[in-house]
Amino acid sequence: MAAESKHRTRWLRRRAWTAAALCCAAATAPAEDAVFFFNPESSIDSYATLKTAFDTYLAPLGPYVFQPFNVRATFEQALAQNSRGVYMLSGWHYGEIKGRQSLDAVLVGVSKGAFLQRKILSAKDVADVSALKGVTVAGTGSEDYLRTLLKQTLGPERHALVDSFKVLSVPKDIDALMAVSFGMAQAAISSEASLQKLAAINPKQHSQLKPLAQSEKAFLLIATVPRSFRQEGAPLVEILGDMDKKPEGVTNLKLLGLDGWKRVETLEAPYSTQLRAP
Repeated sequence: MAAESKHRTRWLRRRAWTAAALCCAAATAPAEDAVFFFNPESSIDSYATLKTAFDTYLAPLGPYVFQPFNVRATFEQALAQNSRGVYMLSGWHYGEIKGRQSLDAVLVGVSKGAFLQRKILSAKDVADVSALKGVTVAGTGSEDYLRTLLKQTLGPERHALVDSFKVLSVPKDIDALMAVSFGMAQAAISSEASLQKLAAINPKQHSQLKPLAQSEKAFLLIATVPRSFRQEGAPLVEILGDMDKKPEGVTNLKLLGLDGWKRVETLEAPYSTQLRAP
């Protein structure tokens, strides 16, 4: 019990830190062209380490820097203020903003050969979905997004059930799962990859979670460029797309939870069309 209390305290402190960390990162645009990154589905332990690793990788290849964010509003502020650069974001986030931003998807992240993943609704000490009425559900993203995702996942017949949920928005997928383990929420919606991550780092907590429902598949990390930067940004996109050809590139990709990238134009027509649709 003492160990679990200690872990819970660490988790609460980390969550408080991530809510405020990097909030000022986009106050001024970098002098170099940048790779901007925001993905709350990732399980990144240190944004400073991530930035250092990518800056070191990019430095010999051109005037490029890497800027990670863990606050969505700040990332979107950077997108609004900087027309030069590559923007990495999750598939669901790209789907939310592509209608109001002039972005072109150029690369799709691949993990274990797949570029699509599902969201899983899981809970502790709950037999089935019908027992979730009025509970707190943790997840990443805005409350509106989470409610929409939950309604899509559970289907029209469960919309009233979703309306009864209290939603706890947390910075990262792994935080949503830990919130259930520590009693901050009764259920969590997270990616398959995050559940696998929890199984690796804490098998006991993972074994306490029961999958109750799963969403349709969505894209993993997507690299996009502002349409006005498409031609000038081609060399940087090429550098990112070829990361899996160098050992240090592979190491950095793993920090993002990826094995490599697929170029959008090489995807089967239904997927490339979906990414390019307004």
